[in-house]
Amino acid sequence: MSERKINIWLNAGVIDGATAQRIRDYESDQSRPLGLWSLIGLGALAIGLGIISLVAANWDDIPGMVRLTVHGLLISGLCGAIYRLQPRKGFLGLYLKDIFLFVTAVLGLTFFGHLGQVYQTSSPLWQPLLIWLLLFSPLLLLTGRGWLISLLWPASLMGTAISVLGWYFEQSKAPSSLIVAVITSLPVFALLLAVVMGKWSERAVFWRQIGQFALTILVAGVGFKLITDGLALGTRESNQFLSDIAAVQLLLWSAAALLVYFYNRAASGISIAAIVTGAAIISFVSSIAQPSAPVVNAILFMAFWAVVGWSAIHSGWRNVFQAVVAIIALRLIILNFQLAYDLFSSGIGLIIAGLITIAIAMAAYRLSRTLAPEKSSAEEPNEQGSDQ
Repeated sequence: MSERKINIWLNAGVIDGATAQRIRDYESDQSRPLGLWSLIGLGALAIGLGIISLVAANWDDIPGMVRLTVHGLLISGLCGAIYRLQPRKGFLGLYLKDIFLFVTAVLGLTFFGHLGQVYQTSSPLWQPLLIWLLLFSPLLLLTGRGWLISLLWPASLMGTAISVLGWYFEQSKAPSSLIVAVITSLPVFALLLAVVMGKWSERAVFWRQIGQFALTILVAGVGFKLITDGLALGTRESNQFLSDIAAVQLLLWSAAALLVYFYNRAASGISIAAIVTGAAIISFVSSIAQPSAPVVNAILFMAFWAVVGWSAIHSGWRNVFQAVVAIIALRLIILNFQLAYDLFSSGIGLIIAGLITIAIAMAAYRLSRTLAPEKSSAEEPNEQGSDQ
């Protein structure tokens, strides 16, 4: 904390002199030599880039087995460093270990490509991704603590899922609706895992971050689906296929929402269960109805985000609520221009559309300021210090 901020608080009467001195003493004890660490980081980066340059320049001259051995030794050495850092706290245990975890995971993923290059083999992308996910998920989930790993794992999970679906379509193979429904439900499964583990694990903050990223992926995916459902109508077979997928998702997501509520009866658990249930129901209705009318599609889209907004109010997620208001306002503006499309040829139509857009923007601003919950971190108070 800067000395300037402390002086502002002191002059405003927010804190007294004794409190200001205690803050200075605390910040002095907690401060880290950022300049030193920055120089060390730059030096390490320079060394790493130099090693990469040397290896790249002599890549073809290095035998394949030697390269694979060095690659494997690097992974083993980093795993040993992670093991040594595991019981540590502070900077080494919380930050440096996660950096090592991230680098180890990346090296592990590139090892499969290296292996294929040496032995001149090829396979669909989803196969090495799936093997990597099975091998490295225990390491990441059992030892990770920070946002870097909590983001890497859900992203890798969805990357593997997308690769599997992409491979099916590249091979002109039609996967069953059950397979597609299970693959597209992976964010819900990850969210459920995070809720369950967050209740029993000492790394509650880490699991809560995984849950937040998984929930974000789910909400973004459902929102995108609701938009695309209104763009065009497909064939009867494709519509039936999408409806079957949505029906299976409705069952899976509803069961997951019930388990979330069972394991977490707090406000956050109720909100998460509500979002998952709302996503399942509205996605199913959209797949059945296949709305092509702009108004119907907009109503379904805004209904889903209204559920997210209610959940944000219930749990005190201020930033989430303000983002929801902005998204709904943007959808209303788009609907306004969709309905006024035939009037764009006249100046009156443009004026009306512009006035409505301004009115929506002003209403959204006032709504986000008036109804947005206060910033609060009171939920799960024990989680805040679990990783300290």
